[in-house]
Amino acid sequence: MRSAVAERARRVPRRAGFVLPFVVVTTALVAVLALAAINTMWRSYRATRLAANGVRAQFAGDEGLALQLDSWPAESLAAIAPGTTLSTRVTTAVGDSVRVRITRTQPLVAWLTADVALDPMGTPGVVHRHVTRAVALEPPALPIVGALTAIVAVHAQNPTTIDGRDLADAADACGALRDTLSRVPVAATALIDAPVGSWVGQPASVRLADSATVRVAFNQAWSALTTRSAVRASNARPQRLAPLPGWHALLLDGPIVSLLAPARWRGLLAVNGDLVVTGSLEVDGVLVVRGRLDARGAALRIRGALVVASLGNSVVELGDDTRVRYDRCAVQMAMATVALPRAQPFSLWYSPLL
Repeated sequence: MRSAVAERARRVPRRAGFVLPFVVVTTALVAVLALAAINTMWRSYRATRLAANGVRAQFAGDEGLALQLDSWPAESLAAIAPGTTLSTRVTTAVGDSVRVRITRTQPLVAWLTADVALDPMGTPGVVHRHVTRAVALEPPALPIVGALTAIVAVHAQNPTTIDGRDLADAADACGALRDTLSRVPVAATALIDAPVGSWVGQPASVRLADSATVRVAFNQAWSALTTRSAVRASNARPQRLAPLPGWHALLLDGPIVSLLAPARWRGLLAVNGDLVVTGSLEVDGVLVVRGRLDARGAALRIRGALVVASLGNSVVELGDDTRVRYDRCAVQMAMATVALPRAQPFSLWYSPLL
């Protein structure tokens, strides 16, 4: 009986390698899970790198705007018309290149944009950031009360003309479609007829009762003007004003300044001492005289504003060929040459994600 059972057992074939398929399947599952883990870690790494590069690009754009604000190109910016874009490139502390563009939409308002493009650094593509900021250009607070502001009395005679109406003109820097804001023609301590002739039909005026306060404001603004303007020493010889494109700020420094006629300036023209005008002088912008102004023997034409402190003197002497017309746009364009950017009152900072 036992031999028969043993004989049948020998005849039945043995099943070999029954566990091998489970080993293969288990190995495959482990490999798939390992690949999935590796892929997840790689994607997580790329996402982390992309986020880091995005933050770096954002910081680069913000730093580029800050660097441009620190080195504000007032003179070159004022030389171009509103609406024109000035493009420069700055480099951040870590070596990123930022393209910064400045566009003035109004004489004392500018928009700054910074564009950053970082090369792929462990990310699938280039990282872009575009940052935009609005800034106000703040000029020195020069006391421009009227078309003519004098902290002393004004002597004039017919047919001296001083007009405080701000009229939009298609030929000026701001165009015909702009806001206007008229001023009083004359703001002075007094209006007096010149000794050689009467001033019939004197323009409307405001009497500066508190001239001491106005003089303090003038002195504070004057300190800022002297540090932000190009300075030219002036001696006894007449100075020549060469016509320049755009708007510029110039300070003539000397006890007595005389100009070689005909003279023309566009922008801010400041005189540290006395200004004696002979021949003709035409200013588009702002003429500021810290000392005495004597235009009795000249043709003085100002489109913008005239400010005279008349330090150490008691009178401003205008001739019978003096024409002063207030122009708000010309005043702002001239003052923009010595203005500094400020975030207030806008405080706008826009950074879309690209």
